[in-house]
Parts: sequence; structure tokens; C-alpha cells
Amino acid sequence: MPDSFSAEGLRRIRRLAWVVRLLCLFGVVVIGALPFIFWADPMWVAEVAARTWNLDRMQLDIGARLGGLAASLLPTSASVFALWQMWSLFGCFAHGELLARRPALHLRRLGVGLCALAAAQPLGHTFAILALTLGNPHGERRIAFSLSSDHYLVLLFGLLLLALAQVLHEAARVADENAEFV
Repeated sequence: MPDSFSAEGLRRIRRLAWVVRLLCLFGVVVIGALPFIFWADPMWVAEVAARTWNLDRMQLDIGARLGGLAASLLPTSASVFALWQMWSLFGCFAHGELLARRPALHLRRLGVGLCALAAAQPLGHTFAILALTLGNPHGERRIAFSLSSDHYLVLLFGLLLLALAQVLHEAARVADENAEFV
């Protein structure tokens, strides 16, 4: 435990770590289950596809919905991976492991997960639309690819975390070198 952190500061970090870890657990359960619940309900799929994706003609058979589920699992997997890394990072913090290489590794992986999520979200959306319209007659199939400012911000935050992970890794390396001199 570094001398530069007060006992009260460490207590606050530990409390925050447990709150974040509970939120990560909640996120994994909801984000992990929601695609299965959504794609199992053809009426919900039809409503969202018509309102959000402007699809007036689509296939809602089990094959189309399984294709949509597979497409949704791209961003879901990236999200769950990022939440797992955040869980692990805050687990390090909860155990007082602050300026160390293991938290730097989890921070780097979290950044990679967010960068992957920035790519997986528009791809998942594109493949879901394709899955719902692939069974339409020729000329009525649709494919749509769109990027939003949300995707851009997720990418930027991922890159920010990659940079911070490198800084934390270097700080941990210097701390390890300094500890050897004492």
C-alpha cells in the first residue's frame, strides 16, 4: 500500500470500487440477457424495427430472429468484455492495488474493449437489419450502415483509457524500480 494514500482515501477508493463492481455485475446481467429476451419476442422486434430502423417489410421467423440475435451478440460481447475488465480493475482497487501493473493491464483491456464496442455497435446494427430483410423478395432487402457521435465518443474514451493505461504502466514500473533501491 503506497504511503502517499491516506487511510481515509483508501477507504473511499474501496467503497467506490464495491459500488462500481455491483454496477458492473448488474450491467452484465442486463446487457447479457436483453438480446435473448428482445429477439425471442417477434412483436417487440417488429415494433423496434419499424420505429427505429424504418423497416416496413421484414421477416420475423425464427431464422431471421436468430440472425438478428447473432448480430446483437457482437456489441453484447464487447460490452460484457469491457464490464469484466472494469470489474477486474476495480477489484484491484478494492484490494489496495493502485499503482501496479495488474490494474494497468485491466485498464488497457478496458480501452481495447471500448474501441471494439465502437466498431461492434454499427456492425451489429447493420447485420441485424440484414437478418430481418434477407428473406424479403429481391429488391426489398435492406442494408444500412450508420455511425453516430455515440460511436465516436466510445472510441475516443477507449483511446483515452489506452493512453492512461500506458501512463499507469510506466508509473508502476518506476514505483517497482524505486522499491528495489530501498
